[in-house]
Amino acid sequence: MLNKSPKVSVIIPTYQREEALLNTLSDLVSLEYSPMEIIITDQTEKPSLKVLNFVNEHKNLIKYFRTNLKSSPAARNLAVKKANGELLIFVDDDVEIREKNFIKYHLENYADPEVGLVGGRVLYDFKEKPPIKKEAGKLKFFGLKEITNFNSDERQEIDHAYGCNFSCLRKVYLEVGGFGEIYKGNAHMEETDFSLRVKRAGYKLVFDPKAILRHVRTSSGGNRINDIYEFRYWLIHNGAVFYLKNYPKVSFPLFFIDKFFWACTSSLKRRDKKMFKTMYSAIINGRNHYFEVK
Repeated sequence: MLNKSPKVSVIIPTYQREEALLNTLSDLVSLEYSPMEIIITDQTEKPSLKVLNFVNEHKNLIKYFRTNLKSSPAARNLAVKKANGELLIFVDDDVEIREKNFIKYHLENYADPEVGLVGGRVLYDFKEKPPIKKEAGKLKFFGLKEITNFNSDERQEIDHAYGCNFSCLRKVYLEVGGFGEIYKGNAHMEETDFSLRVKRAGYKLVFDPKAILRHVRTSSGGNRINDIYEFRYWLIHNGAVFYLKNYPKVSFPLFFIDKFFWACTSSLKRRDKKMFKTMYSAIINGRNHYFEVK
């Protein structure tokens, strides 16, 4: 359980998203909470003067760190090392936060000492209606089926959170060892892996729709991959790493069959041999990467 008004660190890894980041920062500095700090880990090769000027104008709130790391999990881990908050809130560099009590709504959930992580609601349009199916943030069928539905309007316990809007206690982050830097490319599954480790450490994971933001999903920068082959490759590669890391090794054939079937049907539908080769190699390379790093 946290103190009544704990210090909160809002953490933003960023890469080549000057305008989106400035919009996100503008929203954050106007939130109604104190004490708060904003930690930016900027992976952009040439830092933006506009961003640096904004940081300087709000140096009482914002800490800016330039890094050569090209990895969102590594950038998150670096930010936590620089942070002083008891509660860590992770958002992406392309989100819009209109809810002035955004931080308060994250915090309220930690009145329950069993809660270790909170996932917030994520919309792509503030006018969109809630999904018919309310279930959110679940993993089923040995991890092969991932239910997201993070635009749900129903509070519930979850298995995993969305990386652009979640929080956790600093002590819990340290207990589970931070984010897995084994995830490469678009770092798909990094937050799911982190969430599962928090859950397996005995904590509750809660989805609170009151802690709401809009994910703008900027078309470039960050972890965005627009090439379909590269996107599918890292989706499956990191999926293989996640599966081997979090489920019994003897069940890996289930993952292999599931993704092999997807590769076959996708390439046949597209009449595209390159797609099959890309997706198949991702299964094998992901498996090999896991055992090499392990």
